Amino acid sequence: MQSSVLHTADVPTFDQKTGQLALTSHHLLSAPASIVAAYSAGGTLLFDSPPAQPYQQRTAVDGDANHEQRKRKRRRTTRALPPDEHSSPADWIRHREREQDRTTTDRESDAHHAGIAPELQNAIEAVQSGHAATEEEGDDDGDERWTGVKRGYEWRRSDDADARTELDLVGLASGAAAAALAPEGRLALSDDEASVDAASLIGRVVTNERKSEAKLHLTTAAADPLASLCIPPSSGFLLSDMATWSNPASGIADLGRTKGGWDVLLIESVPFPATAVYLLPGLSASYETFDPYDLWKLDVPALLGDKPAVVAVWLTNRVKFRRLVKDKLFPAWRVRNVAEWYWVKIASKTGEPVWPLSAQHRRCYEGLLVGHYVPSSAGESPPRPTIPRRKVFLSTPIGHSRKPFILDLLRPYLVDQSRPPNVLELFARMTLAGSGPTLPSHPAHGTEEEEAAAEATGAQTEEKQSPAPPRGFFLAVGNEAVKFIVIDQDRPGGVKGWIRVADSSTG
Repeated sequence: MQSSVLHTADVPTFDQKTGQLALTSHHLLSAPASIVAAYSAGGTLLFDSPPAQPYQQRTAVDGDANHEQRKRKRRRTTRALPPDEHSSPADWIRHREREQDRTTTDRESDAHHAGIAPELQNAIEAVQSGHAATEEEGDDDGDERWTGVKRGYEWRRSDDADARTELDLVGLASGAAAAALAPEGRLALSDDEASVDAASLIGRVVTNERKSEAKLHLTTAAADPLASLCIPPSSGFLLSDMATWSNPASGIADLGRTKGGWDVLLIESVPFPATAVYLLPGLSASYETFDPYDLWKLDVPALLGDKPAVVAVWLTNRVKFRRLVKDKLFPAWRVRNVAEWYWVKIASKTGEPVWPLSAQHRRCYEGLLVGHYVPSSAGESPPRPTIPRRKVFLSTPIGHSRKPFILDLLRPYLVDQSRPPNVLELFARMTLAGSGPTLPSHPAHGTEEEEAAAEATGAQTEEKQSPAPPRGFFLAVGNEAVKFIVIDQDRPGGVKGWIRVADSSTG
């Protein structure tokens, strides 16, 4: 399995806890390559095209005559931007009133940003300069320099104005709940293709234990075609609400035990109520939001059992949520040795953050809390690798709710390094393949000939091994756990999906 890391830069860091100077590794990732490699199934993946330039530079670069007028309007309407020489007296009055009304949480958020900004800046500069130095002179392929090699994926057309809509998974779950459908137990796919009533999947673990992908055609109660999924090998999904996950009847913990335990728990971030529509106006009315305090209903020890694991929780930039997870939930979940990592979103052509680090109305980064789950029955368990207190990784954004898959960054800190890890992702939106054995690392941005040779070498290595090395297992859980494996049906009455397959007859 190839690494999605395009470049690593080591930066000297002073650890205030130990009083020692150490090297901290920061990375440039290929977000699309990380997902393509982890999906490892048929079809071409579709992603939203990342911004070529930082957002604030786009109108200036295009020579927009209304740039200054728009800039002044943004300053009048954006809460956090202070007035400048273009502002009116009314702007200054409004700014003064807003400053007086700022809450303790606002000030805490600013203080947190000010505390991490110097470290982020150092890491960004180190990765940018290091990656630029490794590029061959005269390389004009700027878009791919920062995105990664373009294989196995395409950019989705932003001007697609046909009548197709995406599969409403949240609405499907609500309809199934209203009908009080009882799950029929785990559904194990044994053939290349199968058809099933879509509503009957709600609250039911579906697995593909095979070595190749499986197409699952979803129908309505009247047997009418609805959509098709391309499910990768050694994977499964559970379409259900968070309130059911900790219940043994959900099957999550039981499936983990049959696989030897969950080694990695990923918890995706989900928008808060009320703010989701404001921040993301393109979302459908059925988009799922949740109250972060509902996470108290999540019994992580019940899901993970007696197997040590790495736990990683994506954060929003709300300090209340960060404080809740770090100070309250992690202790209750028996998560120790907590570190704070940051994903910085960069433009595909320049490698610069999509928003300046100094910007207050938008952040160019998202936080990630990483720690070790320590079961109560751990006893004399193997030593846990030390998780770096701070790590920064850069990549281009590839669409709403689509973060880079970071298993490559988490692997060194797994307690059990003897086999490929089993991964459980909550609030997931894409079902990925279980990871295979790690092959010798190769640059993720090598030539197609180099990558083909590497794949052939890996295949020959696997052929010599008998029996075949085991794969890990990936379970995606959430109301939209299959959102990004819906097959795009480019025909009247078809659905907009995120996987394009050669066989146009699917669905």
